[in-house]
Amino acid sequence: MSGEIANLATREIFWNIPSEFKVAMYLLFFTSLFFLCKGLNKKILFITNGEGIKGLKKVLPEKLNWSAFFKTLFLTGKVPRFKNVAIFHGLIFWGFFILWIATDLVAVHADTPFKIYKGNVYIVISFLADIAGLMVLTGLALAYKRRYIDKPAYLEATNPKQELFMYAMLAGLVIIGYLIEGVRIMGTGMPVGEATWSPVGWFLATIFSKISLSDQVWGNTYRTLWFLHMAHTMAFVASIGYSKFSHIFFLPFAALVTPVRRGAVVNPIDFENLPEDVETFGLGKLSELTMKNKLDLSTCVECGRCTQVCPANGAGKILDPKKIITKARDFAYETAAKGEADADLWENPLYASNELDACTTCGACMEECPANIEHVNIIMEAKRYKVLTLGDIPADAATAVNKIKVNGNPWGITQDDRFKWADGLDVPVIEAGKKVDYLYYVGCAGSYDASNQQVVKDTIKLLKKAGVSFAVMGKTEKCNGDPIRRFGDEYSFYEVAIENIANMRQYDFGKVVTHCPHCLHTIGKEYGKFEDGAFETVHHTELLADLLRSGQLKPERKVEENLTFHDPCYLGRHHGEYNAPREILEASGVQIKEMEKSKDSALCCGMGGGNMWYELPEGDHLVENRLAHVGEKKVEKLATACSFCMINFKGGVSDKTGTENLEIEDVASILAKTID
Repeated sequence: MSGEIANLATREIFWNIPSEFKVAMYLLFFTSLFFLCKGLNKKILFITNGEGIKGLKKVLPEKLNWSAFFKTLFLTGKVPRFKNVAIFHGLIFWGFFILWIATDLVAVHADTPFKIYKGNVYIVISFLADIAGLMVLTGLALAYKRRYIDKPAYLEATNPKQELFMYAMLAGLVIIGYLIEGVRIMGTGMPVGEATWSPVGWFLATIFSKISLSDQVWGNTYRTLWFLHMAHTMAFVASIGYSKFSHIFFLPFAALVTPVRRGAVVNPIDFENLPEDVETFGLGKLSELTMKNKLDLSTCVECGRCTQVCPANGAGKILDPKKIITKARDFAYETAAKGEADADLWENPLYASNELDACTTCGACMEECPANIEHVNIIMEAKRYKVLTLGDIPADAATAVNKIKVNGNPWGITQDDRFKWADGLDVPVIEAGKKVDYLYYVGCAGSYDASNQQVVKDTIKLLKKAGVSFAVMGKTEKCNGDPIRRFGDEYSFYEVAIENIANMRQYDFGKVVTHCPHCLHTIGKEYGKFEDGAFETVHHTELLADLLRSGQLKPERKVEENLTFHDPCYLGRHHGEYNAPREILEASGVQIKEMEKSKDSALCCGMGGGNMWYELPEGDHLVENRLAHVGEKKVEKLATACSFCMINFKGGVSDKTGTENLEIEDVASILAKTID
């Protein structure tokens, strides 16, 4: 008998609904689609500067990020990275997804010859839809509690009640849907199977059956509820383009057009071919926002994840990455509302100097952002304007720029001492006409800082042991300009980059290897934006890991130590390398005690973005928060793979973080201990 019931299971789609209601539904459906398209088109016109959908082609990069697109479309992208958000957002997303599928199947059954909403399909979908409604309501309750009861500071929004509209729309759809189902089940005689595959509706139907109302009243109630549900659904569809619901469409698109690890690569200004009347540089007006910038402004859902992971914000600096985006967005929308085509961001400064200068360009904000917003790009363009147009640069940063231009390094030490670290060592120096496989770019820290000089020596020892063909530039090497560009002084960076590219092009080599991730990034990614500046560049940990895999390097003893490893931002988030340093440490025999915030969620030490060369008055030293993580692991050694991290950690250890006796060492130096 149960099998027969299952085979017969279905329901009348338009039970007790007059034909005029059906006509109204279709009219409202097409009306809602019109407003949906109109709302989305308004946002697209904003993004494309009035060009419309065709203009979106200009946002497309050379290579589309299909992986991120499908992950965002079907698996909510980066949302699950935060477990508490993953729970409520997952309940809402998957619950709504199931309800959408159920609605589509009902439409197919009602409006096409394919009568599929019956039998086992009906049973499964009906049951899942009932459960999905509970999922949505539970998710909404958790989301409401978080935003309006717990009220964490990072969720502060321009319009703090905009989510209430979203919650109300979704809750209304589910609740009215349940009420309709309950009245229908009661009105059709309480079909026995509905108790199993429509449990919520059956429960409500049982309650309704105890209420003494006439059939006519129940019939009118059902039709009223049905019409309200239908109108509510169409209002929801129409509202998508005008509310934060639009992220349903824009976030997958943003994922598609945002290449991995692009956000810290700054495009150069072509100073040689600028029009004579150019008076400003960088981001000074709304019209100077790129289409990708405007897409970023439009897709921000104000979730505050960027703020949560920002090391500067966490240390009490005045930088809030979310507000970098929302302030520009709100200003753009206010300008458009006035009927004005453009506005100056600096007439009444949108951003404070220390707000921009506090950014370490670590990329944590971009890594966590579920909307794939490139905060650092906007920050860097604003810093360019601040420095080049307004002449606003921290005094110590300006001093560092002058030292680089005069002495070839930000410490201002004479160029004659650049190669002094190699005294007494047999270090090959590159010569014109003699090819080597690797040009070892030592960098300023490796040339002048004692701790980093040891890293250089250990790396050279390992390269020699492996029989690698390499050479250094010796006294002819100069700073690559990384800090200058992070300060925002693009013209000085341009001069330094052009000189360095010409200098390096004198020599014949295969790849550039460097142990400083900032050198790696600048030479490997940013020089490539200049003529003849494309160099294939690898980090020393990548090269050493390759040598271990190939057998060219073979550890002869084990280093039996317990340590933790700090992932440098420019090696990890900006370059994508997390495994090579760990492979080297494991080959050395050490035991790695990973910090909770490691790999792509590692906390920045605080020296990026030019912050190595100046200090802001607000807040604490960023390094203290990271060293607190190290202190929690109760280890005697911290391994890293970055020149800036090495200097910062050595200067930041203290009893405050439980690291007063902590030893800091580069992974290359640890590996060097295993080899004679």
